[in-house]
Amino acid sequence: MTKVFAHRGGRAWAPENTLAAFEKSLDAGVDGIELDVQRCATGELVVFHDHNLDRTTNGAGLIKNCSLDELLRLSAGAWFSKEFKSEKIPTLTEVLSLIDGQVVVNIEIKNTPIDYPGIDDDVIDLLSEYEHMDKIILSSFDNRLTKAMRAKRPDWQYAILLDGIPPDLIGMSDEMGARFWHPHFEGLLPDAADQAKKNGIAINAWTVNEERDWSRMLQMNIDGIITDDPAGLINFLQTVAKLCK
Repeated sequence: MTKVFAHRGGRAWAPENTLAAFEKSLDAGVDGIELDVQRCATGELVVFHDHNLDRTTNGAGLIKNCSLDELLRLSAGAWFSKEFKSEKIPTLTEVLSLIDGQVVVNIEIKNTPIDYPGIDDDVIDLLSEYEHMDKIILSSFDNRLTKAMRAKRPDWQYAILLDGIPPDLIGMSDEMGARFWHPHFEGLLPDAADQAKKNGIAINAWTVNEERDWSRMLQMNIDGIITDDPAGLINFLQTVAKLCK
């Protein structure tokens, strides 16, 4: 069965990358959660997608220039609805404590276009205390960072994260020690999907939100679908399963 990953906790039902979104994901029975990590001015790893605060908080400026105390004064949910006005920007520690191995967590480490020197070591230090590393997948659009982390912790799980299809997917996978490939769904082609699966590389495609696209992913027999609408995808997969009986 294709696995359901809640993109940023599921942007359709709660403000993205908040504890409320992650709690809804767990309650709904998703298989995995995708989230984004970057570093604030006081060094804590926080779960937040944009480099700027403007879109999803009532603040302004760059995450990297704000202390954790300053970030915690902001609402990370009022923009979504009044129901979530008390939601704060969570730390990665808080999120992992909430999830506690219940589902797979795909951690995307932000390191471009803003550079966070040493963020790979920060993530390694934090995750070294996590008891469920078999349920963690690490990725970054800066695939050099993923490669550097793998050199330090070859026992962990890594994913290639790209918008398109790499010219040498298998060679890149071997170089990075990545057994997962996270492509944008629009650029994924059946021959590339077949090549990956024949070489033991699991595919989790992002960000797939429409039934026609869910169907296309199922036709390629990919391993996981990362979606803003986990509830919709769960219902879709259940319907497909019933029709196939």
